[in-house]
Amino acid sequence: MSILNTFYSIMLPILIPIAIGALLHRRFTFDLNSFSKLIINYYVPALAFVKIYETDLSTKLIASVAGFLLIQFVVIVMIGYAISRIMGYSRPLAASFSNSISLTNNGNVGIPINALAFKHDAFAMSIQVIVVVFELFATFTYGVLNASKATSGLKQSIVQFAKMPVLYAIAGGTILQLCQIRIPEPILLPLDQISSGMFAFALVSIGAQIASSRLQHNTSVVLLSSFVRLILSPICAYLIILMLDLRGVTAQALFIASAIPTSGNSAALALEYGNEPGFAAQAVLVSMLLSSLTLTVVVNLAMILF
Repeated sequence: MSILNTFYSIMLPILIPIAIGALLHRRFTFDLNSFSKLIINYYVPALAFVKIYETDLSTKLIASVAGFLLIQFVVIVMIGYAISRIMGYSRPLAASFSNSISLTNNGNVGIPINALAFKHDAFAMSIQVIVVVFELFATFTYGVLNASKATSGLKQSIVQFAKMPVLYAIAGGTILQLCQIRIPEPILLPLDQISSGMFAFALVSIGAQIASSRLQHNTSVVLLSSFVRLILSPICAYLIILMLDLRGVTAQALFIASAIPTSGNSAALALEYGNEPGFAAQAVLVSMLLSSLTLTVVVNLAMILF
């Protein structure tokens, strides 16, 4: 897969809505706080519910993939904590930096890359779905707690976390999936439509955030975030895959997923809780731009190494 093909097929459809969002914000000056509230309280709960409800996977596969994801997540968070301490980042910047390297865009970036790399293989895509569900859970557990405690304190952040609609969406989707309860079409259809619209709206929101910030701000921190997310993360993933003795398509899919750029939700959380939203939006943009090159290398390495 060439760099040009990756950029044209995957990155360009992501960058276009971001650019449109930036242009529209300069023209109309959107209320960015309302944008973040819509994403967190409307779009994401629908996405989490639908993904969990529609996924049917074996317990063994879920356990092995979840084990890898949990170990990798803890390692990356520890790396972020160490960097923040060494560099002396403020609490808001440290929280935003940690979210920028630990929360990934495995939904609207990881899914198309998986489909392209594995030619729409059902097993490979099932692994990617587990990754997406894990990322949603990580975002609205660690991500929310991390973002909110930097400005609100731990006790208040726990209260805010308990109010997150996505928690109840995950629980509801899991119960209905395990009990094999069918949801009536008039209810499932609008949930599907909402979840499908989340990514376009989130990307427009990121563009609006970028348009409202100075791109020169925190340049070194943004580049360091991209280095950890796009290069150091797959290196760690490779070592964990060897440690867990994962092989074949499972190893390939997880290795590729480890190199996905920063999640737009990290920018939404930074905006919601006032943790350096300018840095967070830039970290998303820069990691997306650079991933057009790094992801091509990682995809090729996945097919060679495993």
